[in-house]
Amino acid sequence: MSKFKTFTTPRNDIIFKALFANEKDKQPLMSLLSGILGMPMDNFEDLEILNNEMNSENIEFKQSRLDLRIRLKDLTEIDVELQVLNHQAYKERVLYYWSKMYSGSLQQGNAYRKLKKCIVINIVYFELFTSPRMHTKFQILETEEHKKFTDHLEIHVLELIKLNAYNRSIENELLIDWAEFLRLRNEDDLMKLSERTDLPLVIQKAIRELEELQNDPNLQHEALNKEIFVLDMVQRFDDAMERGLAEGLEKGLKQGKEHGKDEAKIEIAKNLKLNGIDASVIQSATGLDIEVINSL
Repeated sequence: MSKFKTFTTPRNDIIFKALFANEKDKQPLMSLLSGILGMPMDNFEDLEILNNEMNSENIEFKQSRLDLRIRLKDLTEIDVELQVLNHQAYKERVLYYWSKMYSGSLQQGNAYRKLKKCIVINIVYFELFTSPRMHTKFQILETEEHKKFTDHLEIHVLELIKLNAYNRSIENELLIDWAEFLRLRNEDDLMKLSERTDLPLVIQKAIRELEELQNDPNLQHEALNKEIFVLDMVQRFDDAMERGLAEGLEKGLKQGKEHGKDEAKIEIAKNLKLNGIDASVIQSATGLDIEVINSL
């Protein structure tokens, strides 16, 4: 028999923020940052949570910012964001958001030297890169000798879907333990993880807090609303994909009638791209190589 009426995972950013934006206990957040950034816990002792409010009434999720903004003692700013849905311009979105953080750190009239380091951490539940690594870190480097241009830009991506034997062997144990926690999918996963006696105390405590949150009716209602919103977004994306695929195929077939088979495929692929269809879907529809599709 299930212990909870429903189970809401840590990937729900309402639950995530309840766990990691607690002013009374910053240890879980400090530990998570330590695991991802590879910095000692001491570096986060005086961190300031800039947006720990929980707007529970009339939330418009299209406009609400449910990421977690943090400022360290040295004025470094960190943004932690969970992302369940992938889209074609996700990398550009990450870079744009970093640029807004960075430029926003400079007050009017101040010199450029007043700009502070900004770190963006993206915890995603899909595959973003072809590398098998679960955790990737990006900075601006010179192309030949890989010298760092500046440490002011730092972007981390944690692809939880890649938690496997390979990453367990190359990543630090703390990061792997937190990845296990953040990847919880259901009550059975929670039970298995809670039975482990080798987990750090801070993660054991986070598990207990997650269990308590399952029994908070107000928080569960808010979390459910967010999940419904995400599902609606997925459905609208699927609908748009189907419409774009149909329109692209129809236009491509019309334009390719007077040409050969290969030319028709090219025309179809071009129209699918114009409709925003992902290259992998176009490949399935046309049989063209990804390199050819990307070059169109």
